[in-house]
Amino acid sequence: MTKTKTKAVTVMAALLLPAASAHAQTVTFTDINDAVPGKFFDAASSVPDASDPNTLVIGLNTGLDGTIWKHRDFKASLLPFSYPSATDTISFVIHAPDGYYVATVTYQENLVLGNSRFGRAFAATQLVVNGIATEEHFADLSDLGATRVPMSITTSLVAANADAKVVDGRVVVQVLPLPEAPAVQEVPPVPPVPEVPPVPEAPAVPAVLEVPAVPVPLPR
Repeated sequence: MTKTKTKAVTVMAALLLPAASAHAQTVTFTDINDAVPGKFFDAASSVPDASDPNTLVIGLNTGLDGTIWKHRDFKASLLPFSYPSATDTISFVIHAPDGYYVATVTYQENLVLGNSRFGRAFAATQLVVNGIATEEHFADLSDLGATRVPMSITTSLVAANADAKVVDGRVVVQVLPLPEAPAVQEVPPVPPVPEVPPVPEAPAVPAVLEVPAVPVPLPR
């Protein structure tokens, strides 16, 4: 019975260690803003995933804007109360925890695009990660060792007799430990400076003999 309890405690400790380690590696998302407030992307509801704080769940507006009678959803449609095209940008800054750097960033999006013989819809997404624009949804930053990474996401939708809609989007960040700085080599001690022997005194200068006066003969 004692053996069974010991095994259970050991397994539980092994499960708790990765969880504690993951919690210590949590990134922070700050300065979340979107270019078109009130519709499409929603910065206010963009928050880290509760099950994975290294994932930012991009918020989306919903409902109807009663002032202009337009849907707030990130959707392009030719139906009434909709926008035939929709574009928005959401931006934020990723901060790695102490002792770690941002290694990779992945953007996962779910779009619904209509496509039939009667109409089509189009969508395009571009990322700017650490100042570099790309149409790829994955950025490898492992060579930079950056602990602070600004990022923005721009998505454009166009309806051509078919609807286009952003269903959800999320940013997944991977962090890795910063490499340890190389050990500083010890500087060998400086050898003592040998004593300089005293300078010998200069010999005394002999006194200068007086020159006897030469008699000058008087004129006759």
